[in-house]
Amino acid sequence: MSRIGFLIDRWDPQRGGAERALATLAQALEAAGHEVLALAARHAPDAPGRAVHVPWPRPPRAWTRTGRERLFARALVAAAEGCDVTIGIRHLPRVDLYWPHAGSHAASLAARREARGLDAMARPRGRHALFQALESRLLAGGARRVVCVSEGVRRELVSLVPDVAARSLVVPNGVDLARFRPADEAERTRWRATLELPVAQPVLVFAAREPRVKGIESLALALARLAERTWTLVLVGPRRPERWVRALERLGVPRARLRTPHEPDMASLLGAADLLVHPTFRDPAPLVVLEALACGTPVVTTSRAGNAELLSDAHVGTVLDDPRDVEGLARSVGVWLERIAAGTVDRARVRAAVGGREQVVWLARMVALVVELAGENQSERRRPGRSSSPGSSTF
Repeated sequence: MSRIGFLIDRWDPQRGGAERALATLAQALEAAGHEVLALAARHAPDAPGRAVHVPWPRPPRAWTRTGRERLFARALVAAAEGCDVTIGIRHLPRVDLYWPHAGSHAASLAARREARGLDAMARPRGRHALFQALESRLLAGGARRVVCVSEGVRRELVSLVPDVAARSLVVPNGVDLARFRPADEAERTRWRATLELPVAQPVLVFAAREPRVKGIESLALALARLAERTWTLVLVGPRRPERWVRALERLGVPRARLRTPHEPDMASLLGAADLLVHPTFRDPAPLVVLEALACGTPVVTTSRAGNAELLSDAHVGTVLDDPRDVEGLARSVGVWLERIAAGTVDRARVRAAVGGREQVVWLARMVALVVELAGENQSERRRPGRSSSPGSSTF
């Protein structure tokens, strides 16, 4: 069996959708008998794989954040030299399988700036310039394969480096349909009791590690317009939830209508909730959208979500074109609140939207790809006079 190295800065499945997808793949590889090494500066105690500590550079080796990022990227690659296959979701000098869940760094950075009301086309500086340079290096040959979570991401990367087309493939994320499912009445009652909510109270969920990019300010302004309606918003994911509670209060959402449970079980949360609201400025692979749909929970999002096409049925969800369309967002949430109150949400119909996105199918494709790469690398090592691995020159 193969030794698989996962290269990342912080190995914690709770950090976001990309990390959760990576952890799920790690568990599948371990179940198949492969050894998984998690090379990172920090490790969550319950994360899969064998932890390999790669220390974050400290002064005086590098005084700037950019310098430390550069040294850390090199250190990760060096620490993984004994692996049969390396997998990375962050920017590195080289890696066997590059899995950019967020798509191109330039597009992601532009969305962050747009969400803050800044010039989306501003030229990147510092560590962001380094990330773009490393990304270009990976796309130009530093990565043997590039896995794209959607066709849109693949087109985006090919537009940056056309040569990556021959080494890229699309593998959409899947969802565990056994774990993520609609909750029964007993489960809904029990879960809502933990939040001190009546069973009939409509519960909206907003889940994001980066709330501003995922449209939290638009959502706050929209909910302020629905102040006369009955609802509670559950906010999960931010590193500093209290900061966002205060921001929501300033934008017109009373604290009494908010809940911020600490690291809740997402299957229980989404299974018992009534609506996921995800008015994102950018999210090429929103795993939370798949999970909500699998739970039979409808979704309001934007066309900038990578799987928005799953919401083509108006009984499944609503897709807005512009994350800044506060009025449109308020109308859409208002329509779903009416359906929830009338009891006309067909959770089985919502769940059917992800019937072709089973996690086992996605994992089988990813595991097969990793095994294929391991075989290629082993053949390369046995070849007399072999050349160095792609992108092996110093950056």
